[in-house]
Amino acid sequence: MGYCSVMNQKNATEKISNTLKLEMMKASAEKVIQEYLDFSGNKKASDFKYLLSKLKQAMLDSIGDEEAFIKLSFVLHKLEHGLAIANEHDIIYVIIEDFAEDIEKQYQDYLKSKGKHHKPKRKDDLGKLKPRKRNEDLGKLVDEGNVPYKGRADQYWSDKLKVVFTPNNKQIRSGSEIPKSYEYDNLDFIENYYGLRAIEFGNWLSQQDRKNYLSGLGLALFDLHQILGFSAKTISLKKKISVAFGARGRGSALAHFEPDTFAINITRYSRPKKGASAKRGFDRTDLLTASGGVGSFAHEYGHALDYFGGSFIQKTDSGALSGGRSEREKPNFLLMKKNTIEGLMERLLNKIIWQTDKKYSAYYERLKKGKLSDYYFRRNELFARAFESYVHFKMQKKKYKNIFLAESKYDPKVYLNIAEIKKLEADFDKLITAIKKEL
Repeated sequence: MGYCSVMNQKNATEKISNTLKLEMMKASAEKVIQEYLDFSGNKKASDFKYLLSKLKQAMLDSIGDEEAFIKLSFVLHKLEHGLAIANEHDIIYVIIEDFAEDIEKQYQDYLKSKGKHHKPKRKDDLGKLKPRKRNEDLGKLVDEGNVPYKGRADQYWSDKLKVVFTPNNKQIRSGSEIPKSYEYDNLDFIENYYGLRAIEFGNWLSQQDRKNYLSGLGLALFDLHQILGFSAKTISLKKKISVAFGARGRGSALAHFEPDTFAINITRYSRPKKGASAKRGFDRTDLLTASGGVGSFAHEYGHALDYFGGSFIQKTDSGALSGGRSEREKPNFLLMKKNTIEGLMERLLNKIIWQTDKKYSAYYERLKKGKLSDYYFRRNELFARAFESYVHFKMQKKKYKNIFLAESKYDPKVYLNIAEIKKLEADFDKLITAIKKEL
C-alpha cells in the first residue's frame, strides 16, 4: 500500500509538472504571436532577424504542443513571405494585416484536414459565414468558397457600407461630371467597361471596404483614361491588367505592380489598434486615405505601361522600356537616336537624370543628396514616379482632383516638381501617344 501510494503521488506530481510545462509553452507561443501581430511601422533587417529567431526558438520550445507549434509555423511562414516581398521591393514600412482570429482559423483548418475536431474558445471567434451571392456582395473572385459575412474592420467601425469614394465628395474627387449611366461602384460593370482581367479582394476586407475600394477604382479609371486619351477598353492594356485590394501579400508596400501577372495591388489601410473604437466626429474618409495604397494607382499604372511597352510592343531584355531595376545613369546615345518607343523612353529618362552631358538635373541632385536607398534610383521607379507627377500635372491643368488616382504620400524631394514636369510634358505626351497607337 505504501509503494502504491508513493507511485500515485509521483504520477500526480509528473502530471502537474507536464500541465505547467504545457501552459508555459502556450503562454510563450502566445507572446511571440502577439509580437508578430504588433510588428508594424518602419523596420530594419535586424528587427526581422530578432523576431524570426524568437519564432524559431518558440517553435522548438513548443514541440509536444501541437496547437502552439502549428500556429507558430503559420506565423513564421507569413513573416518569411512578407520579408521576401520586402526584399524584392526594398520595403521598409511593414503593415501586418493578420488578426489573432486568422491564426486561430488556420489551426482549425489544419484540424479539419486531419479529421480532428476542436471547439473554439468562443462561438463567434471566426465570424458568421454566409454563401457568396454575386449580386449582393463583393466576395473574393479568385478563391472559391464562402466569404466572411463580417470583415474584421467591421468589429471596430459600425457605420455599415458607408461609401466615401463618390463622384461628388470634394475631399475625394473633382473633375468632369460622371454620367449617370456610369456605374462606378458596380463590379461587373467596371470589369467589362474597361476590359480588366479581374478585380480581386483580400479575405479580410469588410464589405464596406470592398465597396469603397471598388468605387475609388471606378472613379480613378474614369479620370485616368480621359487624362491619357485612351478609350475605356484600352486602359486595361489589351485585357492584361487586374487589380487587387489587400489580396496579394502581407507586410508589403503601399502598392505594388507584378510584371509577371500584370496585377496592380493596392494595400488596405492600417487596421485600428486592438480595442480601438470610433471617436466622436470620426470621418471614415480619414481612415481610408491616411494609410494604405490609396493615391498610388497612377504610380503602379506607370509600371504597367513601362512593362507593357517592353514586353509586348518592343521586347527588351528587362521586359521594360525603362530598363527595369537597372540603376544605369549614362544615356544610351545609339538608342536615343532611334525613332522607336524605346528611344522615346530613353530620351525621357535622360532628361530626368541629366541637365547636360556632365551635370545631373536638379531633381536627380536632390535624390543624390537625400542619401536614399538604391530603390529610388532604379530606372523603372524613376519613370513610375515621373509618370505619377505627370498625371498629377495633367489633372491640375484640367482642374481635376482624384486622391485615389494620385496623391503623394512620400517625401516631396523624391518627386519632380511642377516646373520640372512641365518641361517633360511634351516627351511624356509623345510616349503615351506611341503606346496608344499600339492599342
